Amino acid sequence: MLYFNYKTCLTKDIIVKNNRYMKGCDRMDLPVLYNEVEEWNYYLMLYNAALKELNTKLDILYNEFKLAHPYNPIEHITSRIKSPQSIAKKLRKYGKDLTVENIIKYVNDVAGIRIICSFVADVYRIAELISKISDIKVLKIKDYIANPKPNGYTSYHMIVSVPVRLTNITVDTKVEIQIRTIAMDVWASLEHKMCYKFEGDTPEHIQKELKACSELIAYLDQKMFSINQEIQNYSSIQENYYIDTRNKYDTIESIGTVEDVDTGDKKDKKKQKKEKKEAGRKRLLLGFGA
Repeated sequence: MLYFNYKTCLTKDIIVKNNRYMKGCDRMDLPVLYNEVEEWNYYLMLYNAALKELNTKLDILYNEFKLAHPYNPIEHITSRIKSPQSIAKKLRKYGKDLTVENIIKYVNDVAGIRIICSFVADVYRIAELISKISDIKVLKIKDYIANPKPNGYTSYHMIVSVPVRLTNITVDTKVEIQIRTIAMDVWASLEHKMCYKFEGDTPEHIQKELKACSELIAYLDQKMFSINQEIQNYSSIQENYYIDTRNKYDTIESIGTVEDVDTGDKKDKKKQKKEKKEAGRKRLLLGFGA
């Protein structure tokens, strides 16, 4: 079989003969069969389109929380296309040849989105909202929060199908969504940096240390959530007290206002004064004294 070199880009204008390649490429590097370049570029376009579709839906959700709700559970959102090296590594792990067909079939996270939330409860809330989006189909769920990996990795994974509408066809395209808390993301990022060179074969004693750190992270998540709940309850009590107090003393607020009110007595006095003045005028006209 003739493959592209790892540094070869997947563009139609690359001519490959006897494992030689041209430089100056501007697309995704991947060692696939030389006659699959155009096919891979087509699927790469679909993956990018699916990411854009899903990112738009999540941006709308984020903005709604930000503007129309008192609390936004989403901290930030990132997305990426899996690197060529990671795709090849995953297929080798599965014992599969590096072909476009195998990439499409066995690599579920070529397109990926990561959503970072504040607390564990937010993770499940966002996952539920995503599952309710009308044209998004959930294909698979892996809850590593309830069931952490042996090394302590925790996150909530969803494989979803996103419809990409082209000129004459709609293609359902797989995207992996990872939802995790800030604390989980810190652990995952550090673990990846520290253990990347082991390529999945991390020594047992290091895995135990990482597992212990993960348990501390889980405790931190739980403790921060508990503190947040207490703060929310306190704020709710204060707000309810203010509302009750305001309603109780609504009538007293009118003490500070001044209104001109015509009473019956005042009107009678004005009428009597006017009548007396008129009577005096008549007396003078008739020649009587005032």
